[in-house]
Amino acid sequence: MTDQAATLRVIRGGGGTKPPRVITRRAFAVSGGKGGVGKSTVALNLALAYAQAGNRTLVLDTDLGMADLNLLLGVAPEKSMLDALAGTPIADIIVKAHGIELLPALNGSYVLSTLGGAAHDQILSMVASLAEAFDTLIVDVAAGIGRAQTTFAGATTDTIVVVNPEPLSMADAYASLKVLSNEQGLRHAFVVPNRIVTRAQADEVVNRLRSIVDRFLTLELTALPPIPADPAVAESAQIGVPLMVHAPDSPAARAIRNLVRSLATLPPPATAGWWRPARALAQGDVR
Repeated sequence: MTDQAATLRVIRGGGGTKPPRVITRRAFAVSGGKGGVGKSTVALNLALAYAQAGNRTLVLDTDLGMADLNLLLGVAPEKSMLDALAGTPIADIIVKAHGIELLPALNGSYVLSTLGGAAHDQILSMVASLAEAFDTLIVDVAAGIGRAQTTFAGATTDTIVVVNPEPLSMADAYASLKVLSNEQGLRHAFVVPNRIVTRAQADEVVNRLRSIVDRFLTLELTALPPIPADPAVAESAQIGVPLMVHAPDSPAARAIRNLVRSLATLPPPATAGWWRPARALAQGDVR
């Protein structure tokens, strides 16, 4: 396996709406523990930022029975992971929009929401089969700390935790990190403060979470640039056009491009792979 750091290339671009030139082979799980913290919005627009920077980018919606990435992307997939599990070729499931590719789940599917471990394993294998076709994988991890969440998050190279200043967001972000640390051996995570009003507020959010993590877990946190509170985010969700397309020069969009720049300077561990289903399966729940 090639060293991930050796595959990283960065050519810094200018300001404004021009994305940084970044080609990287990397997989990110975007989590948050609590629903409503903006995790899916961050995941989708981070994927778009990578695609705009020249990466072949795949997005995986792992909120299997309550999927919403297709709504944020403004597409209505004819097929979903349920069809893939039934034998439909994965290439016929993937939806292309705005320069990225989405492996969609379903909204309102009891069957997908109650899948067992064997089906999760099958999804992991399907994604692994796509590794050579993409540079960057973004996994939108569902809210909660169940088997599906820990399995999919545990299969990625990197974990990003989205947290906002609300006390419940802080508590649930810690709970998510605790479970990933205990069940998947997570030893490092990135933290993205979201819906931030001031830099001081962002620092407070990170410091409060770090103080709890340092006290109880063997886990290192790296703070990433914050994403400001921005009305353009709600506007883009309402009309079904992603932020990076609807308002590419908005403060939140600029902040997300800044995340790409920052992550390019922080490569994953050399021992990590693009996608690690074996790790997730070995440490997953008993079926």
